[in-house]
Amino acid sequence: MNEPKAAEEYDGVTEQHKSMTLAANDSAPRVARSFTRDVLTAWGLEDLMDQAVLIVSELTTNAERHGRRSEDGEDTSSGSPDKASEEITLTLAVQADVVAIEVEDNSPYAPIQQIPGQYATSGRGLCLVSAMADSWTTRPTADGTGKRVSAFISRAESSAAS
Repeated sequence: MNEPKAAEEYDGVTEQHKSMTLAANDSAPRVARSFTRDVLTAWGLEDLMDQAVLIVSELTTNAERHGRRSEDGEDTSSGSPDKASEEITLTLAVQADVVAIEVEDNSPYAPIQQIPGQYATSGRGLCLVSAMADSWTTRPTADGTGKRVSAFISRAESSAAS
């Protein structure tokens, strides 16, 4: 289990972060996965690659499918995306062997984890995020017109020591 650490243990530990803005379309998850692989490789965090890529894929898919708002503020997740502000922002950050994954979209509605039916072809994304992340949360953007969904993963103690 991950134990909390005192703030002084992080003194001098710098945070690195990278962000990208994506069009909210069918290619967003693929582009986000590629970006995640490149960034984690550059940071030397290949041991967290599978977890991070799966989480990024699920969160960007949710943002692409459900995170659109029209210019007049109406939710467009179930229709007419042509009027939507269609951007997704992916931010990856690492500090002290903890990777934060943040996906921002244009809908203020928090995602709802579902229990899909046995034959359902969708609805498992947040279940996978819950299973793969140490924790995840959501919060509204500063102006209240969108949301940020954040997930956190950390290296196992033995990986961090090597």
